[in-house]
Amino acid sequence: MAKQGRLTREKFGYTMPVDEPLYPKPPVYYRDMETITVAYETDENAALDLLPEAAGFELTLPATVRIVIAKMPFTTFGAYEEAYQFLDCTWEGEPCIYPVRILLNQESALAAGREIWGNPKKFGHIEWQQESEVMQGIVERPKGSRICTVQMKPERPVDLEPYDMKPMGLRVIPNPEGGDPSLADLVLNSCRVTPKQAWSGRGSISFGVESELDPWHALPIKRITDALYVRSDMDVAPTAKVVKRFF
Repeated sequence: MAKQGRLTREKFGYTMPVDEPLYPKPPVYYRDMETITVAYETDENAALDLLPEAAGFELTLPATVRIVIAKMPFTTFGAYEEAYQFLDCTWEGEPCIYPVRILLNQESALAAGREIWGNPKKFGHIEWQQESEVMQGIVERPKGSRICTVQMKPERPVDLEPYDMKPMGLRVIPNPEGGDPSLADLVLNSCRVTPKQAWSGRGSISFGVESELDPWHALPIKRITDALYVRSDMDVAPTAKVVKRFF
């Protein structure tokens, strides 16, 4: 005789697989993270075309993009490297960022970013290099197909106080029955960043393959405005806020 299963709802883990979740429930901790950030002005219309329409969510002008190459030797997801391209925005007048493209090389961080916070993460190849005075990040997908190269020369120390970084993600869950997504919403997260050292200097970004599969080049460079190297710790908040539900 067939028997029913005994895995009841109260026994479910935080995520799948429910008997051994892929990633931990937030908060998430990062230690001794190193980042190269190069900012540039981009075409306003190109930026607006990628920004979700939502009351209170607006593009900061002039339209500014930041590409970040991050090396994380310790996180509660595990060690990994990540590259992301985001737009400077505001939510109800307060500064936030909107991630447009993210590539990384760690599965649990990828899954958590997509499922919890709506971050558009994909697997990719990120390489961090330093030769003489130049720090360099290489972003490829697949390996050997270079999407962009980010370079920076740290030249002057900068005093940075701890601050809150607020990414706004567009979380979309497909509908297995077809039609509109089962869920689509904007999620405002919060990360507390504690800088240990920071250096400003000159920076450069060059796009490689103009792939329609990973169109980082769709936000063209008008002029480089800023470059920063930071070593820091970061704590991701235990909860985030759904600020708009589309479905």
